[in-house]
Amino acid sequence: MNLLGIFDLILALGAICAGIMMVSSKMVFSVFPREWILKVPFESWFVPGIIAIVVFGVGNLMAAFFSFKKNSNRPWLFSAFMGGIFFISILFQVIILGEWYLATLEFLIFSILQISLSIYCVGGDRKQDIA
Repeated sequence: MNLLGIFDLILALGAICAGIMMVSSKMVFSVFPREWILKVPFESWFVPGIIAIVVFGVGNLMAAFFSFKKNSNRPWLFSAFMGGIFFISILFQVIILGEWYLATLEFLIFSILQISLSIYCVGGDRKQDIA
């Protein structure tokens, strides 16, 4: 359960840092790709940055909190939910943009890892219920 909490925390910090860079238009986020403007309802990185911070940053912080909280009922459930949202958002990104990027594959693997760790924790949760 602690490993899941640490993984959730790392994902949260990554989402918050990336979201801050998107909102402030720093580094790679300084230019919004022109070919995306017709495919997505955004014209800058500001709104996607806010979404990254609020949904994935705060959401994974909450998932980490529940994973570390010892008397929590089904602490893996919120992590599985966040992993599912992450997985679905990556799939929609590929469908909408029609392109794969290296980061897309990495994020897809992170979402699968988050879901897999959650499923693994379900097994540990059941073992504790039996004992």
